[in-house]
Amino acid sequence: FYYMYKPGEHVFYPKGGVFVIDKESNKQIAGHMISFFDLVSSDGKTRISIPKTNVSRVGVRKLISDSELEYHIDSWAPDLKICKLHHKNRKSRFEAFRQTGEFTDMSTVVVTIHYLINKTKATFEEKRMYDQIRKRMVDEIEIIRSLSTKEADDTLKNALDEAILRKPIKSKEDEELEALAFEAEEAVEAVALT
Repeated sequence: FYYMYKPGEHVFYPKGGVFVIDKESNKQIAGHMISFFDLVSSDGKTRISIPKTNVSRVGVRKLISDSELEYHIDSWAPDLKICKLHHKNRKSRFEAFRQTGEFTDMSTVVVTIHYLINKTKATFEEKRMYDQIRKRMVDEIEIIRSLSTKEADDTLKNALDEAILRKPIKSKEDEELEALAFEAEEAVEAVALT
């Protein structure tokens, strides 16, 4: 099953950033007729065709909405657990997040590397990854909010500067452990009341 994109719709492709669905096409490959989405990069320099059945597998997604963007920006904070890792382990963690193409995962990478840059602890490779992901996020913000590239870049820079001042994010494991501890406390209190 795949989402039915429409020609003219903007999408995000993890390996290339923001693309526009140019058209739907059918191609015969090895004797089989396969349906494709033909995509063009937002700068018009790159064209790719993705089989419709592979769209979700390769990470193509709709752009986030303006309200989703606002929610994400308001909750950004560096992941200090990742910051404490050796740079090689950080790189592999950042790469795994980047490959998903999910806005939240890319945000974790960019905010955390922004924090490392401001602490002068980011490696050259991290800075390069930061620039690549940041560019893709600027492209998405530009389209979501109908901004110029400079305005979108300023929006992202301001959000990142605010984010590194926030209390660090907790991992999902930390949140789950806190929830279990809370449930255990409630259970103990319930038993004590009986």
